[in-house]
Amino acid sequence: MRLTYWLLFAVYAANYLDRQIFGIMLEPIREDLALSDHQMGLLSGLAFSIAFGLAALPASLLAAVGNRRNLVAVSAILWGGITLASGLATSFVQLFLARSALAVAEAVSIPASHSIISDSAQTGSRVRRFGIFTSGAAVGGVMAVVVGGIVGERFGWRVAMAVAGAIAILPGLLLFLVAEPRRDYVTPKRDRRFPGVFGVVARTVWFDRRARLSFLAKVINQIVLAGAAAWYPAFLMREHDFSQVETATMVAFGGLLAILGTIVSSRVIARLANGNRAWLVRGPAALIILSKPFSLLFLTADNPVVVLVAFVVPATFALATFPPTISLLHELVRPAERPVVSALLTSMVTVVGLGFGPTIVGIVSSAIGGTASLSIALIALHGFGLVAAFLYWIAEPHAAVKRASAETDLDRV
Repeated sequence: MRLTYWLLFAVYAANYLDRQIFGIMLEPIREDLALSDHQMGLLSGLAFSIAFGLAALPASLLAAVGNRRNLVAVSAILWGGITLASGLATSFVQLFLARSALAVAEAVSIPASHSIISDSAQTGSRVRRFGIFTSGAAVGGVMAVVVGGIVGERFGWRVAMAVAGAIAILPGLLLFLVAEPRRDYVTPKRDRRFPGVFGVVARTVWFDRRARLSFLAKVINQIVLAGAAAWYPAFLMREHDFSQVETATMVAFGGLLAILGTIVSSRVIARLANGNRAWLVRGPAALIILSKPFSLLFLTADNPVVVLVAFVVPATFALATFPPTISLLHELVRPAERPVVSALLTSMVTVVGLGFGPTIVGIVSSAIGGTASLSIALIALHGFGLVAAFLYWIAEPHAAVKRASAETDLDRV
């Protein structure tokens, strides 16, 4: 199981490598194919997010009843091949289709990976496992900066895409060397369609206070993360005259911090949650609140050294809210429904985060105008983070509310 887990980690890192290499190569692609900013925006956001959202839910049904190892392996090989082939694109339409196909392939792997990780794990170990797994996104982001910065700079964006695609194919092939992990449940044989499972899972999440508010909080917070990821590099170059190399170094540094922060924070929250499960929601709230003053300083400071120092805290905890949130949701539903609840969360996070975060910043910045418009738009963006922190915090009702709820339940009986 240990080898399987680390191969899943490698696949997830490759997932984000192939997802983010496009953003690193955005400007060279635009210049080479003579595309507009509007077209590049569609390729970066809607082409990926909508296809991902549409594919994630059907993929979760396959993960609930099919061979999860094969699903992850085949999807990794497919998206690696698609990334490699996208380096041959000569038009907007070809790139749009490639980005959409990439999203579909990546959407297949995540519910299956989550199901494997979650099976046979308790609250604490589940949070820790998801913490390490989630840090793979930061590893992939760092790899995208390295491949895009070194290979792309020397050999061009087409070769960089080919290298990124080849890296994704390797762990996919290696997965075929391990066995399908044991499930926590018996796979249904008679009805492999799981009729109504989406409605069942959605109702289960909605009618549980902690699950409902945590789900909404994570989706809302992703608006901030996606907007920041898309616009922080431009902010650094525009407001502080960072070069492309300096900006890429800053992004890579942030990725390394996110790896460390996600692993450490998930271990701390896991230990606290073993004694009091309220920390599965209070932990993310505390991390978001802790990060906000530093985010504000990052966006308002004039001294580049202060900017760098302020960047450390929000970068460290950028991914830290996901492990406790997905662990809470997996505890709530039946084992067979875990791929479905993972798909619901990741599809909403992707569609809403990618669809609204960068767009909101662009619209607000254009509407304001002037030299400080981007920094003002990014400061406003963090308002969504405060809303997310509030939802996380109130997800765990205080003692008086719990007593009132218990008395109401007794009255009904």
